[in-house]
Amino acid sequence: MTPPAPARPPVTRLSLTLLLVEDSPEDRGTYRAFLGEVGEYDYTFIEEEDAEAALEACRKHPVDCILLDYHLPGMNGLEFLHRLRRYEIAPPPPVVMLTGRGNERIAAQALKEGAADYLVKAEVTPESLFRAVRNTIEREQLRRQLQAESAERMRLRVEHQRLAAVVADSSSFIGFATQEGQMQYLNPAGRQMVGLGGEDVTRLKLTDFYGPEEQRQCSDQLKPVLQQTGRWRGEFRLRNLSTDTSIPVQHDLFFIPDEGGQSVALATLAFDISEQKRQEQEAQQRAEFEQYLAGMVGHDLRNPISAITLSAVMMLRRRDLDERMREALSRILASAERAHRIIDTTLDFTQARLGGGLRVVRKRLELQELTQQVVDEVQLNFPERHVEVTHHGNSFGDWDSDRMAQVLTNLVTNALRYSPPGTQVHVTTRGEGQEVILEVHNQGSPIPEEMLSQLYSPMKRRAQPEGASGRSLGLGLFIVDHIIRAHGGSIDVRSDAQHGTTFTVKVPRHAPADDQADASP
Repeated sequence: MTPPAPARPPVTRLSLTLLLVEDSPEDRGTYRAFLGEVGEYDYTFIEEEDAEAALEACRKHPVDCILLDYHLPGMNGLEFLHRLRRYEIAPPPPVVMLTGRGNERIAAQALKEGAADYLVKAEVTPESLFRAVRNTIEREQLRRQLQAESAERMRLRVEHQRLAAVVADSSSFIGFATQEGQMQYLNPAGRQMVGLGGEDVTRLKLTDFYGPEEQRQCSDQLKPVLQQTGRWRGEFRLRNLSTDTSIPVQHDLFFIPDEGGQSVALATLAFDISEQKRQEQEAQQRAEFEQYLAGMVGHDLRNPISAITLSAVMMLRRRDLDERMREALSRILASAERAHRIIDTTLDFTQARLGGGLRVVRKRLELQELTQQVVDEVQLNFPERHVEVTHHGNSFGDWDSDRMAQVLTNLVTNALRYSPPGTQVHVTTRGEGQEVILEVHNQGSPIPEEMLSQLYSPMKRRAQPEGASGRSLGLGLFIVDHIIRAHGGSIDVRSDAQHGTTFTVKVPRHAPADDQADASP
C-alpha cells in the first residue's frame, strides 16, 4: 500500500502595507479588488483622501508602497512627492503615480521628483497594478540592500584604516606570516627592533629573527603547542639582524582564522621587556646585597655585642662593686641586650622580605605555659599595669617556642603601650579542635581606619601615646604576621572606640603534612 504523500507545509505569504492616496472611494475600492485578485501577498491598506493626512500617515505607520493619484484636493501629486522627500521620514516609501491618459509630461516629472513608477488610470489591470507594486517594492528593497552593503564596506574600510594606523604606530613588534612562517608584513617598530632596514620582509621567515637556541626552542616547544592549541605565549628572545644581539620579549603567536574557522595566517606580537629585565636584575642584586648585609650584621655585630653582654654579666657578679659602678654596668647590659634584639629583628625582617619566609623549629609546646611566662616577663617593664590571663581547653601543639614568644611579647607590649593607664589588658588562650586561638585585648583609642590596611607592613607604626617611652623600628607586626604564616596560621584585628582593640591569632596544632620535613631542625 502506497503511503500518503506528506502534507505540504503552508506557504507563508509576504505581508505588505500599502497607502492609497486617492480622493475617489470607487477608485480605492478598485485598487483593493485588483490587488486581491492576484493573491500573492497579504495586504494591509491605509486609505487617505487628502495629501496632508497621507503625509501624517507615512510618519505614523511603516508603509511599503504608496499608490498616489495625481489629482488631489489642495495639492497635486507632484507637490506631494516634493513634500514627501522633505518630510521627516527616512527613507521615504516608494511611490507609484496614477495619472490620466495623455499626461506623459506629468509622469516624467513624477519620475524626476522620485516616483518609482507610474500607471495610466484608464489602462490599469490587476496584473499591471500588481507588477508595478511588486517591482517598485523589490527595487526599493534592492536599493536599500545595496545602500546598506555600501555603508558596511565604508565602515570596514574606515575600521581597516584605523587598525592599520594603530599597527603602524604601535611601539611593539607586530607582524603577519603564512601558516608556515613566511613573513608577509612587519610594522615599523618591529623592523626597528630586529634591525631590518628597507629589506623586503616577505623574503624572510619568522625564524630568521630567532637565534640558534630560540630556533631549537621553537622546534621543540613553540610549534607543538601552536599546532595543538592555536596559540603560544611566553618570554622569548628575538635577534637583531644588524647587531646580532638578542632582545628579551614577551612573545605571542596565534593563528588567524577565516569566517569558516580555518587558519589562514599567523600573527606574531612581541613586547620589548628589556627594561623589566633590567629592573629584575637590579632587584636581584639588591636582594643579594641585603642577604650579604644580613650575614654581616649577624656575624660581625653579634659577636662583639655578645662579648659586651658576657663581660657585663661577669663584672656584675663581683661583690666589690659600688652602687654607681653597678648601675653603669646594668645600663651597659640593658643596652647590649636591646642591640641584640634589634639585630634579631633586622635579620628576621631581611629574611622575610627576601621571600624565603621565617624558619620555624617545631617542638611540643603548651601555649598556656608560654603565655604566662611571657606576660610575667613583659609586666616587669610595666610594673604599674595588670594583665589578666585566661586559659580554656587544651593548648598543646607543635610550634617554635622562641617565635611564638616573639608573637606574644609584641602583642602584649603593644596592648600595654597603646592602652590608657589603669586599664586592664586581657590575654586569652583557647583550644578548639585542631587549632589554638590566642586573643590579646586592650581598651583605648581604636587603630585609625587608614592604618588597618597597612598594619602588617614594615616601617608602619602608630603614633606613640603621650607619655610613652621607647622607640620601635616599626617591624613588630610585620614579623608577627610572618611568624604566624610560617606556622600555617592567621592573624586578625578588630578595633573600635566602643569595644577597644583585639588581636586574634589562630595557629594549627600541627604542621601540614607537606611541611613536616621543614618543621624539624
